[in-house]
Order: sequence, then structure tokens, then C-alpha cells
Amino acid sequence: MAPITEAATVNIVTLVIFFVYLCLSIYLIVRQGLGRSSPWIWLTLLSVCRLTQVSIDLAATTMFPKKTAANTSLESGVAILTTMGLTPLFMATSSLLNATTRPKGRRMQWILLMVHIPLVISFILIVAGGIDPDSRDGPTFAATEATKAGVSLYLACFIVLVWATTVISARLYLADANEVKILTTVVLSLPFFVVDVVYMMCFAFESWGPHESWDYMRFNVISGSVTIQLCMQVIMEYVIVGLYLALGLGLPTKAARLRQQIGDQMDQARGQDVEKLEETVLWKMHDAVSRIVAAMIMPALQFAHWMLGKLLRS
Repeated sequence: MAPITEAATVNIVTLVIFFVYLCLSIYLIVRQGLGRSSPWIWLTLLSVCRLTQVSIDLAATTMFPKKTAANTSLESGVAILTTMGLTPLFMATSSLLNATTRPKGRRMQWILLMVHIPLVISFILIVAGGIDPDSRDGPTFAATEATKAGVSLYLACFIVLVWATTVISARLYLADANEVKILTTVVLSLPFFVVDVVYMMCFAFESWGPHESWDYMRFNVISGSVTIQLCMQVIMEYVIVGLYLALGLGLPTKAARLRQQIGDQMDQARGQDVEKLEETVLWKMHDAVSRIVAAMIMPALQFAHWMLGKLLRS
């Protein structure tokens, strides 16, 4: 029996962790309701993407030991899934920022929605670049021009998300308790997001070594350093998805939101009933009579108080 390699160990751990993440994200979709579940739907897609990726990678490393065979369609599939996994992660982050109502504003809402367009384009470019025959130059995955363009769009979208997070966080005084939780989680995830994006940029734009040997490509998602990928990409996604799922577990359920909405509506209805009552004829008559009675009684009380004072002094 062949020994388990470092890459296989990372894949097995990723398989277990993202299976747990998949179950939690599906649970959050049911718990929050479809109307408020955009972030968890994207995290579900990310979990499926990562589970498929590591399963194919385990099969590829078993069938074709590392750096012993030319690049195969299995390894190209692993590279595509590894790179395009950032798309649902970006979508989940954008959806979380869009879940903040008062500090966000209408203009920022449209900006966060428009970010989805370059993300979809980058997804298409990465898939197109991965199936390009020119990307199979040896037992590695050489990033094509389409892949580089897709990863560059990732960088542009990340800059927009950082700017949006900064602007929304500056209006934190308008946020309620749940919106504060969302913004805090997104801010905590940004440093890990930076490392992940930097790794993808290094992979896309890493130059070939001496004599165009793929042995020098340390950031390659197929033949690069497993340790570098583990520290800069795999663990970063563990942390980001874990933070988002922990946030989802801390947010109110669909039933709790409905109870709060019903309570708010009842309070508003009570306020409206009081305002309507004050406008009726009976209420105005009661108010007028009360004023007349008060005007008649108060002088009598004052006179009685004066007489009582006189008697006590005498």
C-alpha cells in the first residue's frame, strides 16, 4: 500500500471539513428561509465545488502520481475548480453586505449587485482558460491569458468589496445588532480573503523557471508547493467559510423574524388606533368637558386651601 502523501492528507481533511460546511449551509438555508439565504446558498455551492475538487484530485493523484505523467483532464478539472471557487465566496460576501439595510443605502445596494456581473465574467474566463489545450504543457496547469483575465477581475471585485465594507462600516451607528454582527464578520474575514486572492494572483502570473521548467512554479495549483497552497488558500477558506457559517447560526431564525415583524406591526397599529381615536368627535367632546371641569374645580380647590391655611394660623 502506497503511503499517504501530504497532498492527499490535505484533500482528505478538506473533504471532511467541507462536508460539515455543506451540512451547516443547507441547515441555514432551511433555518433562515429562501428569502434571506443568498449567502448560505453560495456557501453551499462553494462546498460542493470544493468537495468535487478534492475528490477529483484524490483520483488524479492515485491514477497519475505527481510529476510523472502529462497533464490530464482530471488535473485540469482540479485547477478550474480550485480557481473558480472564489466566485461563490465573493458572491456570499456581497450578499452579506447587501443584508445590511440602514447603513448600506440604495446606491451601495446597486453597486454590490453590479459586482456580480464581473464575477460571472471571471467565472466564464477561468473555465474557458482551463479547457484550453495550450494550458496542458506538461504535468502542471499553465494559466492561460483567459485565466489571467479572470483572476484579474477577482482582484478588481475584491477592491470594490473592501471599499464597500469600509463605507458601510463608517455608518455603523445606523446599524442594528444583527447588522453589526454581519459587518464585524465581513471585516474579520478580509485579511484571510487578501491572502487567498494574492495566492490566486501568484498562480496566474507566476513566470516559468529556467529552461521553462514547471519544477520552479511554487504557486501552481497542480504541481506547486502543497504547503504554500495549504497556508495561503486552503486554510484561508476554512476560516472565511467558518466565520460566515458561525454568523448565520447567530442570526435570528425565520420564525423569530416573523414574530418580530408581527410585534412591530401590532405596535404600529396601536399607535394608529390612538391617533384615529384622538380625531373622533367623542374624543374632542371629552377633552373639552375635561378642560371645563378642571377650570371650575381648580379655583374652588385653591380657595379651600387658602381658607384652611387661615384657620390653621388662627
